[in-house]
Amino acid sequence: MSYFASECARKLREQGTCCGQVTVFAYTSRFRTDVPGNMVHQQVRMPVPTQDTAEIVHAALEALRLHAYDGHFDYKKAGVIVWDLSPREAVQTDLFDKLDRGRRGALIRAVDEINRKNGYNAVKVAALGTGQKYASERQYVSRRYTTNLDEVLVVKV
Repeated sequence: MSYFASECARKLREQGTCCGQVTVFAYTSRFRTDVPGNMVHQQVRMPVPTQDTAEIVHAALEALRLHAYDGHFDYKKAGVIVWDLSPREAVQTDLFDKLDRGRRGALIRAVDEINRKNGYNAVKVAALGTGQKYASERQYVSRRYTTNLDEVLVVKV
């Protein structure tokens, strides 16, 4: 879930927008009757519209924790939606905001610059983990005869 949230924050910064609300959803398969099912759909209103990765990831994880029941669920589909968008220059701040948004903005710009120079996700939020990114199972992938010469069939007569 944190990967989806960090991607949303990155795209918000690229567009020059901020989000006022975050929606988190996750569903198990409705066709599997042999395992318990679960559905998560939770909205979080941000105190101040933001494009801060740490803030959006934190909001998404908190929304998910509200539905953390005992047990393990195999979710089929999950995602994060950011909405209530506004331009970065038109954000109404809060007088009682506890975050120093100037310093956080400088930190985000520094992280984005490091990632731009050193490659995608060279520096990332710790909630993203250190393991490999999500990858689909590749046991049923068909051969790529037209695009990969190593997979061309060799027929000996």
